[in-house]
Amino acid sequence: MLIRLAAVFVVVTAVVALGQSDRESPRFTIRWYGQAFFTVTTPSGRVVAFEPHVMPEFPRREKIKADIVCLCHPFADNERLEAAIEDAKNPKRVRVLRGYKVERPGRPWEWNLLDEKINVGGATYRFRTVGNYRDPENGAQWGKNTSFIAEIEGITFCHLGFLGHVLSEAELKAIGPVDVVFVPVGGVYMLNGADAKEVVASLKPRRFIFPMAYAVNGQPDSLLAADEFLDGLKSVNYATDSNEFSFDPQTIPQAPTTVVLNWRPGETQKN
Repeated sequence: MLIRLAAVFVVVTAVVALGQSDRESPRFTIRWYGQAFFTVTTPSGRVVAFEPHVMPEFPRREKIKADIVCLCHPFADNERLEAAIEDAKNPKRVRVLRGYKVERPGRPWEWNLLDEKINVGGATYRFRTVGNYRDPENGAQWGKNTSFIAEIEGITFCHLGFLGHVLSEAELKAIGPVDVVFVPVGGVYMLNGADAKEVVASLKPRRFIFPMAYAVNGQPDSLLAADEFLDGLKSVNYATDSNEFSFDPQTIPQAPTTVVLNWRPGETQKN
């Protein structure tokens, strides 16, 4: 009897220890809020937000908390910041990085080429921008775009913004090696599915690919669905029940995995 109890104790202890190990494992969590709006929560609990929006097609119950916000283009800048990000206008609470500069209202904006190291809670994050375009005609149709590269706690994220063309060798070199890429796939005024595949293949992300800026359940109706991009891909993770995905930075998948997050009405950040 004592031997059986001891065996049960060992099994239970092992299970508990395994659960504690899983909980204690430092993880990144990525959340999608529709269109090109993502947040990255680091293992230390810091939050970096990319391209927040206030689109009626993707409503939220509350504002999102973030330590750093990256903006790719100036569309409705003040409105989306104040409506989407908590304390966005308080520079002591939120650091806002803009990949553009508006010299005069009503005039075309210029790239704001950044390479900044920011201390966040004792850790140093590096943010860079690469200027490109929203169409293959050097912006003649849809104008400029800015891509952000963020080196955060050992992982390099690349948010391509509303990129609309395949990347040149010079642009690929400027971006450099990446672990995670957020790529637009909805076509019309950005990459379509086929070109997005070519861009991802040229970037060679080491870990994950997140498609973004496409129609979900037909909305917004100005964009295409993600089908063309996803068609034929071998390693795809459909997170159908959640708008979030987490990963252990110490574990590298055998092949880069495309993660399809699910947006649902009223989706909000978990505290």
